[in-house]
Amino acid sequence: MSNVLYPLSMIEKLRVEKFETSVSDAFESGATATRLIWPAQFFKRRFSLQHSPLVETEWRYLRSFYSQRSGRYDSFWFRDNVHRGGNASVRFTEQLPLEYAGGAHTIGVTLEEVAAIRALPEFDELTAAAGGAPLFWWDPNRAVYYSHIGTVHSEAFLYDVMLSHDAPMPAGSLPLANGLAQYQHYAFTGAEWAKTLANPALAAGQPAATIFLIAKHPTTAAKQVLAAIGAMGSGAGLGLAIAADNYYEPWIGGNETWTNARQSNGTPNTWRSLAVVWAASSNTGTLYVNAASIGADANTRSLTVGPAAIGAAGDGTLKTTGNVAHVMLFAAALTLAQVKAVHNLLGYQYGLSLVT
Repeated sequence: MSNVLYPLSMIEKLRVEKFETSVSDAFESGATATRLIWPAQFFKRRFSLQHSPLVETEWRYLRSFYSQRSGRYDSFWFRDNVHRGGNASVRFTEQLPLEYAGGAHTIGVTLEEVAAIRALPEFDELTAAAGGAPLFWWDPNRAVYYSHIGTVHSEAFLYDVMLSHDAPMPAGSLPLANGLAQYQHYAFTGAEWAKTLANPALAAGQPAATIFLIAKHPTTAAKQVLAAIGAMGSGAGLGLAIAADNYYEPWIGGNETWTNARQSNGTPNTWRSLAVVWAASSNTGTLYVNAASIGADANTRSLTVGPAAIGAAGDGTLKTTGNVAHVMLFAAALTLAQVKAVHNLLGYQYGLSLVT
């Protein structure tokens, strides 16, 4: 595969077709049955796109790109930003047309995915797995990310699949990593962070809450907050952190002590799903790692309503240096079975094993 991104944006019209391979069998009774050749929910996509009229510089980029791919031979990445469908490894399906009218080049191309992949999980699949909808779900695979005549661009906020809490990046552009791969994540360097403009609907005090995310960190020697909601101050927030001794643990706004609800990052730079669950009217937080219960500890909490943040605490302190994906908040205490279902729905994108 050629690790390069399709070189132009300027898309005036985009048609995406998903197709599967199934076989229909007919029986003497007149009944039919179908069977899948590819796994369930695996599709190939065909992208038919019409560019806005291209000026000479844009046309030269596309012409050169086509030539360097040897036409229909080599594959490349095309990102469906229009439908937020993520990356597709594609090839040209036809010769590059040469059309010129009105002082500009009017070009349409068709691209087809080289292999069937699992469609990105949708909001209703997550809701079914968790037993209810999250207040937000920040999915890096749906972020807008594109190349245009040699420069890569991305949107300056985290996209929420639930369409309720986009989070602008105070420092500028989105820290999206693995742009030239099937799946992406947010790669924080200790500078970037984001928070919501509005406060998610999580009640003050001791609400039921679950924070779920997937993370990978190098060895850490300073406390860092991966994601949180609420305010600074002991007991005033809810979140997940990695402590100065290189252990993942819950976080509630201060320097609380966690004895059992801790997971060593002794094997650094390893993807793990992390979840912390609080039941309503309870001070006990339970940590789950790769959908297994690690332990629980009680620390007095009284949530102060505030924004949700990623990459740092809500005031921009305790910034993280590491990788995070699929950050979500539920106004409910998920059960072990529900945490497993969420892990299984999303973990495959980062090489995590299914759990039963």
